[in-house]
Amino acid sequence: MTADLNQSTSPVERWALEADEIRSITERFRLVGRRFVVLGGGRGMGRHAAHALAELGADVVIVDSDLDRAEEVAAAIPGAVARAVDATSDAGIAALAEEAGRIDGVVDVIGIARYASLLEVSEQDWNWEHDIVLRHAWLALRHFGRRLAAQGSGSFTFVASVSGISSSPGHGAYGAFKAGLVSLVRTAAVELGPQGVRVNAVAPGFVLTPRMVGALDEQQVARGRAAGPLPVLTTPSDIAAGITFLASDLASSVTGQTLVIDAGATVSYPYAMDGIDSSTDNA
Repeated sequence: MTADLNQSTSPVERWALEADEIRSITERFRLVGRRFVVLGGGRGMGRHAAHALAELGADVVIVDSDLDRAEEVAAAIPGAVARAVDATSDAGIAALAEEAGRIDGVVDVIGIARYASLLEVSEQDWNWEHDIVLRHAWLALRHFGRRLAAQGSGSFTFVASVSGISSSPGHGAYGAFKAGLVSLVRTAAVELGPQGVRVNAVAPGFVLTPRMVGALDEQQVARGRAAGPLPVLTTPSDIAAGITFLASDLASSVTGQTLVIDAGATVSYPYAMDGIDSSTDNA
């Protein structure tokens, strides 16, 4: 196109010219001057996400239930701030959102799995799983979402799970609430999109975190590596890469989506993670 952007150019022509402009991928990926709250940032995937965001230039607030963990991560990231908050507390999340002030996004990595069959899971564990996986995400959306909507921009990136997309024995409560999180992401994207707020998630499969190393034996880790068509072990850094993409301007037209990062396990049949049942979390 050679037309100039002048008053005689129609709106459609101007839009087409703007859309045809070559834009720097590197610049769109950078997060310089942005500020993110990382819920569950004290270890594992949250720690890797915080470092990845900071590497791209963002300022980060590391939030964890354990202040020592949050401070340890923050100490390794220039300018990072550490906070201890119970993510299942309405008052706690409300106070955190108030204190944080203007931010550009929330990355939520919280989610702990306690595996049990649907016939054996206790009501106490069911309710606990609901609070730690789904209710806390709603609280984050409610309190931070109001602020992002008011400022007219921002993003949420949640960590869901392939357990919310596919099924295997023992994942009933965890899978149900992760599926609920995927649905919550879609609804929030529809409701907050008109205010310029994007809402997405990543869905990890088997991820070799330090806690997984301590909970699984060599045979189980080998099964996890063989779960998908790609014979690789997915790492927390792989998940952080997906998170930073969704949090950046590279994903400016992406909302309501769940990015599966599982080496292809969910496109394989049968789902090879059956039987790898350990009490682990997104850390």
